[in-house]
Amino acid sequence: MDTEGLSVICAGLGYVDEDDSGNRIGHAKTDYCLDDLLRSLKRDDPQSRPVFKQVCKWNTVSKDLIPIIEYCQDDRNLVLNAVNVLVFLTMPIEASSNGISQQIEYLWGLKSSITHSNTNAVVMSLL
Repeated sequence: MDTEGLSVICAGLGYVDEDDSGNRIGHAKTDYCLDDLLRSLKRDDPQSRPVFKQVCKWNTVSKDLIPIIEYCQDDRNLVLNAVNVLVFLTMPIEASSNGISQQIEYLWGLKSSITHSNTNAVVMSLL
């Protein structure tokens, strides 16, 4: 796995705009790399899942994907691409893969981040 390349991809997802009090007020659009992130997840080794683990370790879902879904609702394609990445991140863990307990912890963290945000409501409004 190319950690530096993955870091560039995740850094290119954008950043959250905050007011003077530190409250989120939007998401600044930069060069979106959702397609590259999705491609990396599709190519991830199912035995060790290094891309999945690194994306979870960096907390990319809470920092980048959820804000894109919550604050960029006017860009339907962008939101659908972010949801597509979430789908790949929350796929079931293969029984033959390594480090299942760590993967389960990461998966629980992902699901917790998703359920403690407005993500579900936004996704349902797209249907």
